Amino acid sequence: MKEQTLKEVTTTLLTLTKEAESYYIEVVKQDPNYEVDFWGRVKPFADQVQPLAQRWLPLASALLRQAKPRDLHIQQLEQTVENLDVVAIKSFYPSSGMKRQRETFKAVRYVLEEILTMLADEARQHV
Repeated sequence: MKEQTLKEVTTTLLTLTKEAESYYIEVVKQDPNYEVDFWGRVKPFADQVQPLAQRWLPLASALLRQAKPRDLHIQQLEQTVENLDVVAIKSFYPSSGMKRQRETFKAVRYVLEEILTMLADEARQHV
């Protein structure tokens, strides 16, 4: 059951990250008249991402302790939670640097996708 919850939360976080990335690249950085709408856009998005990230961390950490992958570590999971905060807030600010923001999106996507791959591998082993 925990695996299913982890899969759902990870998938949702991945979707939200991709949504923030698209918005950042296609709206924030393209529209010269774009203005930050903290109460209407930033806060509701952050309020959606942050509780999910807090729920995700212990579930993903438990999977890591169980699966013991060589290329993913607890510190990366903790960094991903911090990066999700960056994604949830800075994606709505034009002053956020494109290079750094893209690297953050990439790092978050990598870890979330690795977790989904590990879950798929675990499911195949139990069939």
